[in-house]
Amino acid sequence: MLRTQTAVGDGRAAMQASLLLAAALLAACTGPEPEPEPRPALPPTAPQGTSDRLEIVDRAIEFHGGALFEESRVRLTVASRSGSFDVDSMADGDRFEQRIRASNGSDEREYRRDNTALEVTEGGQPMEMDETERARAESYVNQRMYFLFLPYKLNDPGTYKEDEGLEAWNGRQLHRVRVTFEPGTSDGADSAYVYWFDPETARLEQFAYDYSEGTGLRFRVLTNYRRIGGLLFYDADNYGLNTRDGGLTVDDINPAYVEEELPLVSQIELHDIDVERAGAS
Repeated sequence: MLRTQTAVGDGRAAMQASLLLAAALLAACTGPEPEPEPRPALPPTAPQGTSDRLEIVDRAIEFHGGALFEESRVRLTVASRSGSFDVDSMADGDRFEQRIRASNGSDEREYRRDNTALEVTEGGQPMEMDETERARAESYVNQRMYFLFLPYKLNDPGTYKEDEGLEAWNGRQLHRVRVTFEPGTSDGADSAYVYWFDPETARLEQFAYDYSEGTGLRFRVLTNYRRIGGLLFYDADNYGLNTRDGGLTVDDINPAYVEEELPLVSQIELHDIDVERAGAS
């Protein structure tokens, strides 16, 4: 078992489709701070980009941990100014299990999801949920899990990628990839994402996404990288903007736009990371 005091696996086929439900998250979820509800999926249209694999994405997944994403148990705490929550995520081939609970004691709910079921307990007692409540619980888990294991999720089914080439950022050239999702695979399927990778190492450096009919935009710069148990973890400076009028789009993101328009919303930190191989005693 490998441990650290400063902070972030996942399963594959069986859970890939369900994790896509809230791509507008990570998560955070995106991050640990609450995000507005993902916007509803549009009627089926041809997604932009290709579902084929991209070399830069394949290299990034390998650099961040590769096959270890599918055979590890990860326990950690995600913290931001809005609070913190504990994650326990196990992936062992096609089998997975995820648990999320608030770590500050103010929320007694615990969310548990595996290949077959989603269960929510409150005060140790299972909660009865109707269809709407179950969908919200599923979204809650997705929003807090999606970004923790990027870029692994970028080859999920229904994920469409556009290679937009190199882009200058603060004296560096970064490889830009735009991502959209197959309609019907996600409750945020009309959201768009952009990921920037180091062209040499393929390390994920930053990403951005829009949501809620153009009323929200988030941009995260990754910091404090550390490799634990073979997996690469990172903190993030989270920049963002909300408006009632719409018009925010991830395609507007460039260095000048970030500097002039996007304030720092929060800093997302991972603590107490514990990684072990799945099935280890």
